[in-house]
Amino acid sequence: MTVVVIGAAGDLGRRVVRFLEARGAAVRPFTRRDGYDLADVASLDTAFAGARAVFLQSSPSREQVDLETNAIEAAERAGVARIVKLSNIPLAGLDAGLHGNHRVIERRLAASRVASTLVQPSFFTTVVERQRDALDRGYIVLPFGRGKLAWVDPDDIAEVAAEALVRDLDGAIVVTGPEALDGDEVARRLSVKRLDPPIDEWREMVAGSGMDPWLLDSTVHLFEAVARGALAGVSPDVQRVLGRPPRRAFRL
Repeated sequence: MTVVVIGAAGDLGRRVVRFLEARGAAVRPFTRRDGYDLADVASLDTAFAGARAVFLQSSPSREQVDLETNAIEAAERAGVARIVKLSNIPLAGLDAGLHGNHRVIERRLAASRVASTLVQPSFFTTVVERQRDALDRGYIVLPFGRGKLAWVDPDDIAEVAAEALVRDLDGAIVVTGPEALDGDEVARRLSVKRLDPPIDEWREMVAGSGMDPWLLDSTVHLFEAVARGALAGVSPDVQRVLGRPPRRAFRL
């Protein structure tokens, strides 16, 4: 079977490719360097021709709904059998911004004649790598108070996605780690100091770095939800899909 992997050159995409190839699938990378673009309908039609399944992901942006809808429509034209979409865990009250994007795209998939699977992960453990400079100086900034997160290893996300693509798994798969950790425990495992600034202070600090205000607002709302305990749940889905427990985050 041929599987199109959108974003195959990125960190998660490369992992999906690796797990698909280990399962004997033929992978067709969908990247700009291969001449493909989610905004270019013709390139989507070319990429999807003859493919049986598609791994759908895109960058968090205001254009995400339009770009992923382009891919869904191209899959419908090409007769693709299944789309596995990278999404996120739905949270009550988060209906705009990045979370709103995912809900709109999920509804479009539900209305499609193409079968679909939703991979809904918690926070990637690799998120902390974006603070590599801070970690090297002995601290990490985690501005969500006493809230806990069931941090998930991206390899688990990618392997679940690959399994869904080759086994035609239906519905939503919630991907988390085996335990929920607060910011203090994350810092302890990383052997650094944890900084927990008020969210308004954190917003001002990050705004000065030039982050897109739309994405910044989405992130602030997400951290506020984390502080309320919205992402502390541990899902059994990795065990159910892969037959093994999820990898432990920030292993000591």
